[in-house]
This record gives sequence, structure tokens and C-alpha cells, in this order.
Amino acid sequence: MRLIPDSMAARTIAVMVAGLTLSHLVSMGAYGIDLLAQSDRSVEQETVERFVAARSAILQAPEADRERTAALLSRRALDVRWGRSAVVDEREPEHPQLTAIRTRLLEVVPDLRGSSLRLVLADDPDHPEAAGHMVLISAPLPNGEWLNLRSSLGDPLMHTPTNLLLSTGLMALAVFALSILLIRSATAPLRTMVRAAERLGVDVTAPPLPEQGPSEVRQAAHAFNEMQARIKRLLSDRTQMFAALSHDLRTPLTVLRLRAEFVEDEEQHDKMLADIAEMEAMINATLAFLRDEGAQEASKAIDLAATLATMCDTLADAGQNVGFSGAPRALLHGQPMALRRAFRNLVENAVKYGNRAQVVLCVNTECIVVEILDDGPGIPATEREKVFQPFYRMERSRSRETGGFGLGLTMARATIRAHGGDITLADRPEGGLRLTVSLPRKPA
Repeated sequence: MRLIPDSMAARTIAVMVAGLTLSHLVSMGAYGIDLLAQSDRSVEQETVERFVAARSAILQAPEADRERTAALLSRRALDVRWGRSAVVDEREPEHPQLTAIRTRLLEVVPDLRGSSLRLVLADDPDHPEAAGHMVLISAPLPNGEWLNLRSSLGDPLMHTPTNLLLSTGLMALAVFALSILLIRSATAPLRTMVRAAERLGVDVTAPPLPEQGPSEVRQAAHAFNEMQARIKRLLSDRTQMFAALSHDLRTPLTVLRLRAEFVEDEEQHDKMLADIAEMEAMINATLAFLRDEGAQEASKAIDLAATLATMCDTLADAGQNVGFSGAPRALLHGQPMALRRAFRNLVENAVKYGNRAQVVLCVNTECIVVEILDDGPGIPATEREKVFQPFYRMERSRSRETGGFGLGLTMARATIRAHGGDITLADRPEGGLRLTVSLPRKPA
């Protein structure tokens, strides 16, 4: 399975290359077989023509000049000899190519029918590596003499289709390069859609996808844009509903406050006013949370190291036990105010419930990691996800003086996730809590 490419473009290219390679191999095999067959027929015809020309010249020359005529006819890849004896032993075995040459000779020179025509394959002295690449023919002449002819069956290098391999390879390379460009162009809308889906996870107000390209891509982009619009409407309706609900609760709270003034029992009077004040504070916190969630601050390049160092210095000057260490520079794209507010909530929580906060910044090639360490009692594993829920407080009995309303961690994680990151909690071996914030260096 590791050999199978992961992306659609890579798989398409792999299938295309496999099919193209198989097609070329089959084509080259068929072409090579046909080429060799044509070459054999051409060589057989050339050998017959050489023999007929040499025999005719020998027979027309005077007997005293026949040896000199044979020498004049000899040249590269052709050796003609005239003599009283045959060079080829009549007991030499036959060969399919020799049979074809014999048949063609008997067709062209009918006088040879019934004679002791002898053919055998021999080695080419110019090409020792090509065994049996010459033909020896011994044919009787009318006066009892013999014509001995040695003829090459062609250049052995011709049987190695180097030019064919080169031309086919160049053609395959050109087709392969063009296919890669076309496949990458065809799958580009899918990569755009993947990036848009990742961006939608952190920014529902991102611009819609361009609806262009093939019909299937246009339909997918249109469906994606419709989904994004519905999600945006749902989130907007939810925010407006909770904001309206929180706002409308102010009226009955005002009525309750007026009625509490008529309670004569001073102790009950104070308790009722305290409860009403706490409910108003919760409503104000809810409105602030919804207001921050709906706000769309412009993203820009920021130095998170400078932001955290300044924030820690400010809190330390205010008398809180806060320290900062780590990388001197950490650049990323994000919303400066939202990130500053989120990290301030996390650091203040560490100081409030863990006595101190040590902020450690680490930067690698892919992400920025911020660890906030404290010396508190930590958080049980069963509670680590619950503490991020709105209005959830581990200390059920704490009042507004001892703690907030359970929105700090909720707002912080919402901000970090909106930037493509996340928050995790873990207990430190030496005691205390380690809160880890990871943020991608590039925007989603």
C-alpha cells in the first residue's frame, strides 16, 4: 500500500504512466517484429540479386578472365570466388532463412533446379559478435565449375532498434510531461476546494469559491458556497438570538430589583440583591462573549513573542507573578487584539488558580507553541474538556469575588481555534498545570 500514491493527481499520473508504458512496449514489440520481418525479406532479396548478378557476370566472361571478374565483383560484405570445387559441404544443415533464399533463387534462376545448390550460414569476420550473419552459397556452373559467394545478411546493428527506442522514449517523455501539466491543471480546483474547506473551519466569513471550470467542479463549488452561506446564517441567527435573550433578561431583573427593595428582612434583601447582581454580571459577560465572537478584526502579521513579552511585563508590573522566556521572535498572521485578549485570559487564570504563570515560547518550521506553566493543583483528566464549556466552573461554590463565570477559557479556545490552532491541558510531573497553545505559522 505504501507504493500507491496518495493524491488523486499522483494516482492519475501513475495510471497514465503505466498504461503509456505498456502501450509503448506492445507497440515497440509489434513494430520490432514487423521491422525484422521486412529486414529479412529485404536481405533475402538483396542476396538473390547479388548472386544472380555475379553468376551472370561470371558466365559472360571468358574462362581466363573469370577469376579476375570474380575479384572485381567482390567488395565489402560480398566475396565472390570462381573455382573447380564447392566451398559449402552438401551435408551442412538447413535454416529457415536459407530455405527462403533457396526458394527465391530457384524462382529467379530456373536452371538451378535439380542441381546441387548449397547454402550455409557463416560468421561475419567484420562482426565477430554476430554469429551466423553471413550466407555462403555454392552453385554449380554448366561446365562443372563452381560459383562460391559469401554475402552479408545486413548490418547486425540494424537489428538493435536504438533509434526506435530513442524516438519512442522522447515521445513518451513529451507525453508524460504534457500529461502532468494537464492533470495538475485538472486537479487544481480540488486543491482550491481543500484550502477553502480548511479556511472555512477557522473563518466562516471567508470569500466564496469561484464557480468556474468543468461542470462537476462548478457544481461542487456552488454546493460548497451554499453550505458556507447556510452556516453563516445559522451562526448569525444563533448569536442574535442569544444576544436578544440576554438583553431581554434585563427587564425582569430590573423588576426583581425593585421588588427586592420592598423586602423588609434585611438578610433576605441583601441575598436577593446579590443574586440579581450576579445574574446581571453573567448577562454582561454573555453579551461581551457574543460581541467578541461576532467581531471580525482584520488579520495582519504580528510578532507573538513581542506581544507575550509586553503582556507579561505589564502583569508583572501590576504585582502578579508572571515570567516570560523562549524565542525572541515569532511571526504569524492573526488578529492582534483577539490573540492578546485570549493569552491574557489564560495567563490570568494561571496566576489566579496556580499562584504564578511562566510563559514559554517555542518556534519551529510548522507552528508556534506557547506553554503556560503554574504551580496550582492541576485539573483532573475528566475535567479537562469540561473547563472549556461556557459557564462551567470546577469550584461550584466560588462567588464573583473568587472567580469569573467560566467564559475565559471558552473565549480563549474559540480565538485560538479561529486561528487554526488548539489548546491542550496536562498535569506537570513536578506539580501544577501545563497549558499548551499551538498555532500554525501560516494562516489556514
